[in-house]
Amino acid sequence: MSPLASAGRYVDGGGAMSMERSRRERFTNMAPPAGEFKVAVLLAGLLLLLMTPLVVQGVVGWATSGEFAWPNRHLPEAYGGLLHGHFGAGLGRSVTAGLPPDAVLWVLTVSGEVLVLGAAAVVGKWMRDLTGASARHGVATASQAAEALGVPRLRKSAEVVRPDLYSRSRRRDPVGSK
Repeated sequence: MSPLASAGRYVDGGGAMSMERSRRERFTNMAPPAGEFKVAVLLAGLLLLLMTPLVVQGVVGWATSGEFAWPNRHLPEAYGGLLHGHFGAGLGRSVTAGLPPDAVLWVLTVSGEVLVLGAAAVVGKWMRDLTGASARHGVATASQAAEALGVPRLRKSAEVVRPDLYSRSRRRDPVGSK
């Protein structure tokens, strides 16, 4: 064993780095704070909430007149019409004439909103679990570890389970043992 390794250090490409620092870096949660996810989800939800009525209008217009009913260069006018409860603002007369009554489009829009927000919630939960943004992602509680391994085995393998707390370098050898 090298003198650096016995002193609790190892050589990494020309520089010495302490093993304790290396352990700290390995056990640091690198997931972004949950606040960033909340802001991202709120912004994405707002975007989807605003886009769904126009997408429903476009798809229904495509189904009825064969033309995707999107208000190119007339978005403020289209949103103004939606705020007043009317679909078809900012569209040509041929496309507007083929749209069903506003009540039908609002029912389809609400159904679309429920579908989109449900899918966004599922994707958001999946992303949170994937990135480890939940508080203790992948870490068992003490009672779960004791139940899975048993207390004697848990104490015997404490160095493997929690190397940051029970490493050999932190133990003191009793006098006369070598």
